[in-house]
Amino acid sequence: MSEPLKFQNFDEIEKLLKAFDLDSFHDKTRLREYSETFGIELLCRQLEEDRIAVKNPNLLRSVSAFEEKPLEPQIDDLCRLHWLALSRRAVSVLEFGSGFSTAILADAMRRLSGFFGDWAKANLRCQKPFHIHSVEEEQRFLEISQKRLSEELRPYATLYRSSVELVCVESRIATLYSSLPNISPDLLYLDGPSQFATTQNMRGFSFASPERMPMSADVLTFEFFLQPGTLLLIDGRTANARFIKACLKRSWSYVYDVTGDIHLFELQEEPLGPINKKQIEFCLSEGWLLPKVASARA
Repeated sequence: MSEPLKFQNFDEIEKLLKAFDLDSFHDKTRLREYSETFGIELLCRQLEEDRIAVKNPNLLRSVSAFEEKPLEPQIDDLCRLHWLALSRRAVSVLEFGSGFSTAILADAMRRLSGFFGDWAKANLRCQKPFHIHSVEEEQRFLEISQKRLSEELRPYATLYRSSVELVCVESRIATLYSSLPNISPDLLYLDGPSQFATTQNMRGFSFASPERMPMSADVLTFEFFLQPGTLLLIDGRTANARFIKACLKRSWSYVYDVTGDIHLFELQEEPLGPINKKQIEFCLSEGWLLPKVASARA
């Protein structure tokens, strides 16, 4: 693997970013081009934990409470995530679940901070601009994700351990993390918790079964605290994405990328005020990522 390119200014990065779009990451040639340009595979540090044997067959691996081997990096997902964070100049990232993605997002934050850190501190109400906050249900996997961060990336990522509760949201069974970082993210990446994060049951219903699927409701609880311009990416978890889509109240544009198996939600509303307007102009200078919603509800 070749070393990633060095950049003197963000204009050089932006020129490269504009050569890609969401569909680019379905093409193996373009994928390789992006990965080599930014050193994505080099960021996927392999650990001793990655060499242990898989306990479960493939069919049950992602729905088992007893799998110790971390999932392998999905380079297409990681490149797309890195591109999204960089191209929309994400200021604050909230990640549900942790893994290789934590290091990838930390690298995007490092690059943005190097060029725009002083501007963000002077113009935006963000205590830690260009930082990823990652919430993890299991201490062991939190420690693995922490170990994947190089010394260069550690200042741009904070990992939090939180238990998960079984709750009822609008008469529907779901899960919530017990504790979240007190931030206002403009990029959210939903890839956790797992369905085995809690063994609680409600009227005999429990997520702790391979017949169940994850159903996180965290985003719904603070939807009205999110600022216009926020992007939510859900990795797989189609049932969860449909639940969230059905319950969201604000003006969200939504796209399901079938090939990439990702769900994208973009909060397309008028700015809340001059500071939010300044952030939208900074982050979304190229306009909305997703098709414009037909009519705003707020």
